[in-house]
Amino acid sequence: MEIKQLKYFLEIAQAGSFSRAAEKLSVSQPALSVAMKKLEEELGVQLFYTFDRRQKLTDEGSCLLTGAKRLLDVYQETIENVTAISRAEKGSFVLGLSPLFGFCFFGDLIPNFSRDFPNIQIHIIEDGANRIDDAVANGDVDLAVTLITDRTPSFDSCHFTTQRNVALLHKSHPLANAQTITVAELKNDAFAIFNQDFILNRQIMSACRVAGFQPKIALLSSQWDFMAELVSRNRAVSILPKPVLDKHPTPNVCCVPLTDSMKYWDIVLAWNKQKYMPKACRLFLEYVKSNLPPDDLWPEDM
Repeated sequence: MEIKQLKYFLEIAQAGSFSRAAEKLSVSQPALSVAMKKLEEELGVQLFYTFDRRQKLTDEGSCLLTGAKRLLDVYQETIENVTAISRAEKGSFVLGLSPLFGFCFFGDLIPNFSRDFPNIQIHIIEDGANRIDDAVANGDVDLAVTLITDRTPSFDSCHFTTQRNVALLHKSHPLANAQTITVAELKNDAFAIFNQDFILNRQIMSACRVAGFQPKIALLSSQWDFMAELVSRNRAVSILPKPVLDKHPTPNVCCVPLTDSMKYWDIVLAWNKQKYMPKACRLFLEYVKSNLPPDDLWPEDM
């Protein structure tokens, strides 16, 4: 049974006439008759009988009419959905996103995209950047927002933003009023930093080793505000991206820019080069590229 046969059958049933149906369908009446004869032979039933020079439905024909309407509705809906997806007006994709990136940069981007493309669904996986990178490698996300690491070259990626990192110090800290500092100058302090699920953890630990010391850890957490609270209570120092504190200033905390290997926070959009990217995701990628946050660079690096 073909879709065309069902369309022919439905038109004959509605018109009550082979000739009127043929005219509406722009086919010859003999061709229409042959199509219905083949359909009846395929099903092994009689679909029409003639009464008062009109085509009437048999019991089998009435049953087919009900099913044909449903099938053709589903067929038409499927065609429309496929066409909408082809135009990237409809669809879904999975976005890997650290809560910190979402807080800093996507509070407007995602709602604005959803406003402009209401039929596209974004399924967000929130986790630390280390695990988000694993999700990219495993093909569990279509697009991710992550930090530049030694894993980045194995993905396809593009620049999102570069932001300064700052040391969070209690206002009474001896270096609180410094213009800039290095990680090495914090070697005697206890650190409140992200846990091992976050790339920033690895970067801070590496920067401390390069500076010649193993940091004392007061807190490992996934919550940046918990870290800032410890600094506010003068229980630790921390290192966080400047946009976090710009959006949410914390009492008693001073932010001092870093000038060594922790100077910048380099964020990229990354995806698995071997995985198919849904058209809805490609549209979102282009949307983000056209709405990138400005880089925050030192004048000498511009």
